[in-house]
Amino acid sequence: MSGTAALPDPDRTDEIPSEGSVLGGRYELRSLLGEGGMSQVHLAHDRELGRPVAVKLMRGSGEPDDVARLRDEARAAAAIDHPGVVTVHDAGESGGAAYVVMSYVEGDTLAQRVDRSGPLDVAEAVRVAVAVCDALGAAHAAGVVHRDVTPGNIILRPDGAVVVTDFGIARLGEGAGRTRTGHVIGTPLYLAPEQGRDTGRLDGRADLYSLACCLFTALTGRPPFTDPDPFAVVMAHLRATPPRPSTLRAGIPPALDAVLLRTLAKDPAHRPRDAAALAAALRAAVGAPPVPPARTRELPTGGDDPAHRDPAAATGSHALDSTIAEVESDESHSADRRRGLAAVLLVLAALVLVGLVVTLVTVG
Repeated sequence: MSGTAALPDPDRTDEIPSEGSVLGGRYELRSLLGEGGMSQVHLAHDRELGRPVAVKLMRGSGEPDDVARLRDEARAAAAIDHPGVVTVHDAGESGGAAYVVMSYVEGDTLAQRVDRSGPLDVAEAVRVAVAVCDALGAAHAAGVVHRDVTPGNIILRPDGAVVVTDFGIARLGEGAGRTRTGHVIGTPLYLAPEQGRDTGRLDGRADLYSLACCLFTALTGRPPFTDPDPFAVVMAHLRATPPRPSTLRAGIPPALDAVLLRTLAKDPAHRPRDAAALAAALRAAVGAPPVPPARTRELPTGGDDPAHRDPAAATGSHALDSTIAEVESDESHSADRRRGLAAVLLVLAALVLVGLVVTLVTVG
């Protein structure tokens, strides 16, 4: 066999960079915020801008194709302009580990909250889910499917705001539910059936299924399907009927049961059509008032076209026209009354004249 074997890259390692490491000559890792099977999230310091950031590192994903894919996904996530979506600042590779740099968001993940305090109040769980719907709607409108909506990727800020993280990097890494193309993409406990089939044809309804699993967890303390074997969980998503949440916890309205089971349908066509539809269904299920449609205001553009008039001027003009119409109407009514009175006087005068004539004839 001819040729020379490739030498190992001394800069590559299977270990994820640890505290004190500097990535890209800029991001200094300070402390570990959390970790999964093949990834870690660190609090880091951005030396150039002097601010805290969150850095997610994925081991064994430093191949050029993987880094390019991560950059593409990071650009897609960065295109989402929504306060409920974490801002992506940068992506790169260091020592064999691909990383993405995001804004640091203070707060607990939904997973941490449930682990520490148990299931959420029904109204609070629905509020969080509706906020996630709003963020996912913005992502889907930008052409981004999250692919890995889990309680660990939903952050509950101290001020009550809800932020969705980890957009667009579910394609990278192996094991723990995250695999490269040709394998399952997503976390098994929250995996949409179409992801388990790996058809490569995913749209936003896959994220809605995963969100329904998250809401199920927030309400009951456990996902719809559980098993020590991840493959068994994937098969359950493909074939098994999920239990009604109300059978696992009292006080869950039947209407909310129905919305969750509909969103957990195996066929995406049987789920709510989009994130806005799911949000509306969730609010209706708990009796929350619907969100009023956004009201827009047109600035005056000049000209005589009533469609482009200043609303205040239009209102004033309408009031003036109405007043003039009322005055004209009053004047019209007054004229009618005057004409009626004149007719009555004429009739009375005629009667008096007739009376006089009759009297004169009689006397004569």
